[in-house]
Amino acid sequence: MALEHLLPTLGLAAAAALLYGLLHKSNPAFALLLSLAAGLAILVRLAGVLQGMLAGLTALAARVDGVAFASLLRCAGVLLLTDYACAVCKEAEAEAVAWCAGFAGRVLTLAALWPLLEEVCGMIWELTG
Repeated sequence: MALEHLLPTLGLAAAAALLYGLLHKSNPAFALLLSLAAGLAILVRLAGVLQGMLAGLTALAARVDGVAFASLLRCAGVLLLTDYACAVCKEAEAEAVAWCAGFAGRVLTLAALWPLLEEVCGMIWELTG
């Protein structure tokens, strides 16, 4: 990660958290929108870093097994999106929805890993005869 992005990004997150804390009691809907907007702004700030990561992942994908890499990449995506969805649900004080989103993420992670598990099991069965 480019370190020149670190302090401004963390500063934006801290300012948003402070404003959220101040607005949460008096205007919870606006506080939630502010929080989502700050999250989006942080993601936009990281666009260049994310592009570099994607280029690195593309180079890595060319050197490794396609099924294994695709499974692991899908798992990473599911985990990141699930974590974000859970955080948004918890922030909106929808604990039951947050739990369901977390459970769905775990199930989808297992589903994304299934081709890799089948491949590993197939290799084991070939070796054991």
